[in-house]
Amino acid sequence: CNKTMCAKVGERPGGLFKALGLIKIMARITEKIKNWYRGKHIPPDFGSGGLAFINHYEKSPSAKVATRIVEFWTKHWHVLFPTLVAAAVALFIHFDSTDSNPTGKPEQEKNHQITSANHESPLNQK
Repeated sequence: CNKTMCAKVGERPGGLFKALGLIKIMARITEKIKNWYRGKHIPPDFGSGGLAFINHYEKSPSAKVATRIVEFWTKHWHVLFPTLVAAAVALFIHFDSTDSNPTGKPEQEKNHQITSANHESPLNQK
């Protein structure tokens, strides 16, 4: 079996077994995120007289904050999305325009244009 073509699946570096390993790692990460979000299991209290078969979970403070952020986004996405895009475009334009003017002088000075508001027009000269 040479390095490019092998008879058995998985003998090659980066083959099927490595892909399955990555899938297992992703499954473990997903399970850990679900457990973090779900929170700590609170066992039922049989002495309270309520329904004892209902599972109750208590979320961590960070999971509560994440829930609030997602709820806020889903409720106000139609306002937040254009605002974030506009802010990103404004930042891009700002930082892109400062790179194109290395002297830092305003465009009027660079082009020798009159910048004062109290100048005389050449047409009114006698």
